[in-house]
Amino acid sequence: MTHKYALPEPAPVATASEDGSVLEIARVWINPQAPTILVRPAYDDPRAMGMMLAELCWNFAHAYEQKGGFTARQALEALKQGWLEGHANGDAAEKQRAAR
Repeated sequence: MTHKYALPEPAPVATASEDGSVLEIARVWINPQAPTILVRPAYDDPRAMGMMLAELCWNFAHAYEQKGGFTARQALEALKQGWLEGHANGDAAEKQRAAR
């Protein structure tokens, strides 16, 4: 079932062969409580996934620029700051769990 707020499948994906050369690696849904995230670790080397995440940030930065209110550079810097804050929150939560 396709959700009415789902992003459309890009044409290159829709027409790709089903030999495994094209893989969906993540689905992310946001809601008021917490995100729902499904991931597939498609690379043997996690650094390659980090490079993919950087590419994703560049795409988000350009999308924010198109939406208005930010240049791509401003949006990218805000995304980087959010990344750091998110990791700090995660590190703090891990320390709390470990202290229990």
